[in-house]
Amino acid sequence: MIRSMTGYSSKTMTFKNVSLYLQIKSENSKGLDINYNDEFNDFQLNDLVKKKIESKFNRGKIRINFNIDIVNTSNQIKILNTELNKYLKLIKSEKIKLNITYGDIVKFIEIDKNKLLKKTDIRSKFFNLLHFCILDLIKKQKAEGKLTLKSINLKLLKIDAIKKNIQTKFAKYSKKLEKKYISELKKTSDSNYLKKEISPLIEKIDIEEEIVRLDSHIKTIFKLVKKNNGNLGLTIDFYMQEVNREANTLSSKSKDASLSNDSIKIKQLVNQIRELASNLA
Repeated sequence: MIRSMTGYSSKTMTFKNVSLYLQIKSENSKGLDINYNDEFNDFQLNDLVKKKIESKFNRGKIRINFNIDIVNTSNQIKILNTELNKYLKLIKSEKIKLNITYGDIVKFIEIDKNKLLKKTDIRSKFFNLLHFCILDLIKKQKAEGKLTLKSINLKLLKIDAIKKNIQTKFAKYSKKLEKKYISELKKTSDSNYLKKEISPLIEKIDIEEEIVRLDSHIKTIFKLVKKNNGNLGLTIDFYMQEVNREANTLSSKSKDASLSNDSIKIKQLVNQIRELASNLA
């Protein structure tokens, strides 16, 4: 199923006295760009996370932030207080003068988070958290992708309706032109000369080929949206460029103001569809 490239997911897990927090953000990108950020500089973990992301995503700028904290329990606080009191009594009895900052105390009591993450059970919980985050992100991207496709389909229907309107208008315009051409032929004795002069002018304003190609492109895109295969965003964007090209030709060839306005409407819808398609993976 097609997915949007944008999305956000965050999960928190508490295991024993350790709190794990993981956040994944995904944005538009032509390729797959992964950035994993934590405070440990664990290159092995970084590579494993990137491989996991690569197995689930093919496009998008994906940012992963991870944080680990110690959840202090009342028992740990009692132990810490007891140990600190022992040191205070020792310092007082020996009349030791110490220049200790708050930062020194923090460093003294802080557990090495890097070593904590290397523990097998904590590392396992981290990858469980990553797995849940990825599933949640994919679920949200699928939901958004479904809405995006629905919006693209509605705009395609509008383009198709405008195309049909152009066909009707051009048929009426062609009949008027044909009557005028026949009338001019009847007025002159040199019909061959008149045909030679008028034929190039008629070719310049004939938009039948453009309408046929436009119809073909629209039908192809409808089929693609229905199949809902991979790389749909890039494929839709390609066909929208073709539709835009036909709309430009229709606008330049048409001598009818209403047909030119219809071409402008198609181009506006094309731009909207391309913008939506750029967010599809």
